[in-house]
Amino acid sequence: MENFWPLIFSLLIGVFFLIGFGIVQVVKHKKELSIFAVGMAFVVMIGMILFDLIPEIIEMSSALEKSLIATVVLVICFILVGIFLLKILDIFLPHHAHHHTLKEPVHEHNHHMEHVGFITSFSLILHNILEGMSVFILASESLVTGLMTSIAIGCHNLPLGIEIASSMEHTKNTPTKYITLVLLVFSSFLGALILFFVGGQLPDTLMLIFVCIACGMILYIAFFELLKEIFCYRNEKYVYYGIFVGMLLILVMTFL
Repeated sequence: MENFWPLIFSLLIGVFFLIGFGIVQVVKHKKELSIFAVGMAFVVMIGMILFDLIPEIIEMSSALEKSLIATVVLVICFILVGIFLLKILDIFLPHHAHHHTLKEPVHEHNHHMEHVGFITSFSLILHNILEGMSVFILASESLVTGLMTSIAIGCHNLPLGIEIASSMEHTKNTPTKYITLVLLVFSSFLGALILFFVGGQLPDTLMLIFVCIACGMILYIAFFELLKEIFCYRNEKYVYYGIFVGMLLILVMTFL
């Protein structure tokens, strides 16, 4: 029974994805929402890297019984692994417009946004599994800390849920779309469930490797995908609204 609440808190993280998906369904101006979501998601991902992943990598690295050089090499190598994994996935996913322009056909743009949504989902599933583990560990020690952490992570997931659902709005591959969304919602719970069954914590080195890979993936999405979209929409006011709201969310999450 003592592990019941940590599991619930990890499940709560996915609820914020559901809220983001729901917002996309009820909003009428979907194009404007999609543009807004791109700007917001970009800022939130940068915030995740600066205020979440990098501090976590530094903290986990300091706990390893390795030399500084060996640790730095390990971190850099697996961040690059994360970047290259998404690059490989980029090649094999359904085609999209790599040379994204303002004048491209609507169907080309929809393919590109669908592609962004799927690779974002892929990286976040891995990232959320790790965050589910973190929430489980923290909540096992303090329920209040675990709850606050799950809410803070959920604040990350809300704008990302909006961005992903907006990106997949025009996809024709409905089964893949819904399977992806279900995995996103339950990925944090899956991470907590893994620790629940193994009865403890994974080796520090393995956890660090997973966090570095997730960091590399999110770096790839932010700078090689979303930044292209922001440049494309540079004359649209909604992308700047999204960037501003993303900054506000980062401030709120920093205080949480």
